[in-house]
This record gives sequence, C-alpha cells and structure tokens, in this order.
Amino acid sequence: MSEQRYRFVVGSAEEAVSVLRQRFGSRARVVSVRQVEGKGLARFLQAPKLEVIAAVGDPPAPTPVSPPNQSGESVQQVRPVVTEMPRPAVQESATFSGEASFPVQSRLVRLLEAGGISKQVLSRLQLYPSWTGIESMPLARSLPEVGGLLRAEFRTVPRRPLGDRIAFVGPAGSGKTTALCKRLAMDVFLRGQKPSALKLDLDRANPGDALSVFCEALGANYIRTPGEAPTPGRGRTLYVDLPGFGLWAEDELGDIRTALGPLFTTSRAIVINAAYDPSLIRRCFEVGARLDCTHVVFTHLDELQHWGKMWDFLLRSGLTPLFLSTGQNIAGDCEENVFDTVLSRTFSGVGLEPATQAASA
Repeated sequence: MSEQRYRFVVGSAEEAVSVLRQRFGSRARVVSVRQVEGKGLARFLQAPKLEVIAAVGDPPAPTPVSPPNQSGESVQQVRPVVTEMPRPAVQESATFSGEASFPVQSRLVRLLEAGGISKQVLSRLQLYPSWTGIESMPLARSLPEVGGLLRAEFRTVPRRPLGDRIAFVGPAGSGKTTALCKRLAMDVFLRGQKPSALKLDLDRANPGDALSVFCEALGANYIRTPGEAPTPGRGRTLYVDLPGFGLWAEDELGDIRTALGPLFTTSRAIVINAAYDPSLIRRCFEVGARLDCTHVVFTHLDELQHWGKMWDFLLRSGLTPLFLSTGQNIAGDCEENVFDTVLSRTFSGVGLEPATQAASA
C-alpha cells in the first residue's frame, strides 16, 4: 500500500485531529509534530503554530473505476484540499507533495494580542454579536469599536464606595507609601480636604520618613498611634500606612490582618507593581482577597511595556481601581481616570503603524 505525506500548519493539536479525521478518516497517521513561528514581524503578531506531517494510505478497497464525487474528481485525488482551504497571512513553503493550510487569526486579534491583551479577555470580546463585523472593518475603524466593547465590559464590574478610613497594604517594594502620598496630594489639592495619615510599625519597623515630611509639607495630620486618629466623619479621612510584606510570608500576612481589625477601616487598597509578571500580580490579588481588600492601586506603570495586560486585572479582579501611579513624583504622575488611561496606552502601543507593517509582511 502506497502512502502520501501531507504537511498541515494548524493552530492547535485539537484542530489537527479534527482536520485529519474530516479529510482522510482512519487512513491518516501522524508522522511528526513541531512548533513553528512566523517570519519577520509576523513572529511577534502571530501565535506559534503546529506543523503536523501526516502519512495517508490508499483507500482500503479501491475499485477499478473510481466514480466521480460532486466536484468531478476521483476519490484518490486528495490534493484539492490545497485549493479549497484559504492560505494563511504568512505562508510556509511545502516540503512534501501535498499541503493543507488553515486560516490564522485575524490581523485585529493578532494586533491586540501583540499589545498584551490576553486570550481570556479576547474570548469575552468575541462573544459580542458585533465582533464578526468589527473584524472585517479596516483597522482604523475596528480599534475604536474594540474600545467600545472594553468600555462595556468595564461598566459591568461592580464599583465599591470609598470609605473615610482607608488602609494601604502591599508587598515590599510595590510603592505603597509613595502611592499613599499621591492620594494625600489629590485630597489636598483637588478636593480641598485635610486628611490624616497613620503610620504603623507592628512588630517590625515601617522604615522611612517620607510620609511625615510630606504630611508636614501638605499641612496634613501625621499620627503614629491609632489613639490619635480623628473621629470618622465627612471630610475627616484617615489613611493607614502599614509595613510591606512578603507575598509568601504567612506570618507577616497574619500580622497585617490582625492589625487591620481594630482600626475599623471601611476600605482597604492593595498596591501592586504593574511591571510584575502576571503570575505575581495574580498572587497579589490572592493576598488582597485574604486581607479583605476592596480597592486596588497599580504603580510603576511608567515601566510597563504592554498596557494591554492590564485589562485582565481590571475586568476580572473584583476590586475597584482607585488610581494608577505612572511615575515617582509623589505630588503627581497619577491617573484617577483608569479606564481611559489604560485604553489610550493600550492602543498607542499597538496602533496602525504596526498593523500596516503586519499586513505587508
């Protein structure tokens, strides 16, 4: 029995199995599988593919005269598969006598993934009835439409009110105290308030005197013991600065949780370094849930290369974004309009110029 070999470039192992069964039934066997990437710019805009080489034997019971099928070709002529299937945007040369190529992701999807938007967020956007039409639009029109879908998703996230006693917690090095100083500045300069800041040491030192110096410069109240805290009430906001902790230091997390109880904090904001690897950010959210956090502050956004990754955490975390810290200036470099800031930075990083290059690659 003779065999022919065919090369398939597909997006997943499941797709390869489906195609082989559909085209060749039980006559096909897989010879090899390897991962391939696009060339040039395509390797950055296109997810890796699988090259599957399959050997296909002759039909088990051939007849002397093969009746024509609907297309008028004999059963043994399998090569029309090549002409029936559309070519991918980046074509690979065939190394065997037959080749089947399969559709790749649209330019829009590749562009959004290149900007850091996760497959999970894209899957949610693709559930909208308008998605198919958006994919067929020119990129100059489709990107604003995607922004509209992201806005619709963002509006479904519940917003928690901010109380008058707000604890700032976060891992060491997250920029927690700097973020608290920025919040104090916003209250003083933008809202005309005179907040108070409580710095706690617990069983370990909460080093640094930046908070006390900054409170003095602003005219805000700086206090060192809970007994000095003002009576809660309108216009008497209290911010609590606690020591940083290790993300896996269970004893330190226990100390933070114990200290928060008697303070009667109505809101708790976890401060997260947005430049962290996504797995570390997810760990921060896990810790935030254990500390009963209600809000989130992202810092170090000036170090972030792909803002698109932020959508995963803005849409799925369950915490209300308080503000974004985009620099080290404790009297500024922050954004309270979280949605518009992330949206504009996402599309500025995956704009029309890369899309045009991808189209011509």
